[in-house]
Amino acid sequence: MFTLSTAPKLQLTTLPNGIRVVTQQIQGMQSAAVGIRIDSSTRNEEPETGGASHFIEHLLFKGTPSRDADRITDEFNSIGARANAYTSQEEVFYYAVSLASIIPATFDILADMFVNSWLPGDEVEKERGVVLQEILMNQDNPGRFIYNQFHQGFWQGHPLGTPILGTAETIGNISRERLMEHKLGNYLSNATLVSVAGNVEHEQVVEQAARLLAELPTGTPKGRKPSEGYRVAVGQNVHYQRAMEQTHFYMGYPLPPAGNEHRHKLAVLNQILGSGMNSRLFREVRERRGLAYTVYSMMSSYTDSAGLMIYAGTGPERAQEAVDVCHGEVLRFCDEKVSEEMLAAAKEQIRCARLMALDDCETQVRRISNTTSLLGAPEPIELSLEAISAVTAEEVQEVAGLLFQGVVPRVESVGPGEGPGLPR
Repeated sequence: MFTLSTAPKLQLTTLPNGIRVVTQQIQGMQSAAVGIRIDSSTRNEEPETGGASHFIEHLLFKGTPSRDADRITDEFNSIGARANAYTSQEEVFYYAVSLASIIPATFDILADMFVNSWLPGDEVEKERGVVLQEILMNQDNPGRFIYNQFHQGFWQGHPLGTPILGTAETIGNISRERLMEHKLGNYLSNATLVSVAGNVEHEQVVEQAARLLAELPTGTPKGRKPSEGYRVAVGQNVHYQRAMEQTHFYMGYPLPPAGNEHRHKLAVLNQILGSGMNSRLFREVRERRGLAYTVYSMMSSYTDSAGLMIYAGTGPERAQEAVDVCHGEVLRFCDEKVSEEMLAAAKEQIRCARLMALDDCETQVRRISNTTSLLGAPEPIELSLEAISAVTAEEVQEVAGLLFQGVVPRVESVGPGEGPGLPR
């Protein structure tokens, strides 16, 4: 049973050069995960270097002065570790999962990549082809395609609207020298966050981080900011015509940035709206009307902006109906209070999901990295669960009215014909 005494121990230390080290000790786990996050990504790129952050993410696995690409892979493999990375709009995150006992060796390889990767010229050219194929793959996949297009449209005119992968033109033209210049100008100490989750000792991680990352250049990356008074582009509709069987669409509503005072109420609202088989969208769109096989809602939160997004894939002849129904379910929160039974079930779903996630060190290392970066400090799970438990039906209705009343969402779709318009 989860109690305050059994809650994971969270600790945060900031090194003299500005690197932050956060650990979540979960005793009894055999595994652990270590991550290195750089708080600089797509939104820090210039137009001509679009996709550089993601390109560099690929290339960090391709060699350092002491390890070539094969040796990096072989060393991870020889100790039973698995490594990966991802790029988002605001960060690039490199991480590895291994037995807790070999986290020091795992961290050593990851840190060497992060600090010393020299982006070998021959690897740049090979990986350029890989990234270009990734761009084409995303174009061919309708779900990925419309997500990317929606994200760029929703945040048009904002650095967050820059495509993560870049374009065929920018990736095709960017040189190794320009990539290296971007890395050296952004992989800086004040933007670096080390996170470790599992059965680990905080002081040992701090000591190793200070030693392995000592050569990281100091400073803070230059960030791009939106114009003063910027607003996301809602109330607009775009359709991309393709010969397909289904119409896939995203629709979105503006939210306050990450760390806002309403975030726990919004987590409950999103759970009720579109998370799982008990959600209103699942029941109304799929179960009662048979409009879609897949329908859900999600929140994308960043340092200075956020959005609530709804996705569905449906038949083209009923796409407008699906958009109208989804919008109606959002506005329903403004017009009526959720029942106490539904509220209690949503809270329990969130509570159980977060507690079960404690068994997954990979999920936890991402969580503590994100909360530390976005909130300024790691958020203890017991405090977040207390905040979720305290949300009332009146508060859910109040925040819905504040954020969604009178708002016409953005709708973007891909599929045959003319596509759906804005909700009616």
